[in-house]
Amino acid sequence: MSPIQWCRCETVLVLSHIDWNGTNERLLEYDEAEKKACEKTEGAEYLGRFMPWNKKYHWTSITKVKDISTFQAMMQNLEWDRDYKEITHGEAEFYAGPFPLNP
Repeated sequence: MSPIQWCRCETVLVLSHIDWNGTNERLLEYDEAEKKACEKTEGAEYLGRFMPWNKKYHWTSITKVKDISTFQAMMQNLEWDRDYKEITHGEAEFYAGPFPLNP
C-alpha cells in the first residue's frame, strides 16, 4: 500500500525560509502580520519564527494548517507589503502528517 493510500494527514506544517536584510522593527511587523493572517484564517496557526541550523536562510516561520488550501487562504489574508530589499528570496517546505506507525 502506498503512503498516499493510507495517509490520513491531520496536519500540514509549512516551513517558510527567508533571508532578511531589513530592520528588526520591520521583522517584528512581519511576524505580527503572519500571526494576524493566521488568526483570520480558519484552520491556520502561526507557531512562530525560528532560526534554522541546517538551512542557509536567516529565519524560518512555521505555520500549522489543515491543508494546502488553508495555507493559500492564509497568504491571501497576509497584510504586509514585501520589500524585495528586505526579503530577497525564500523557500517553502510542506510536511504532511503525522503518519501512523503501523499502517
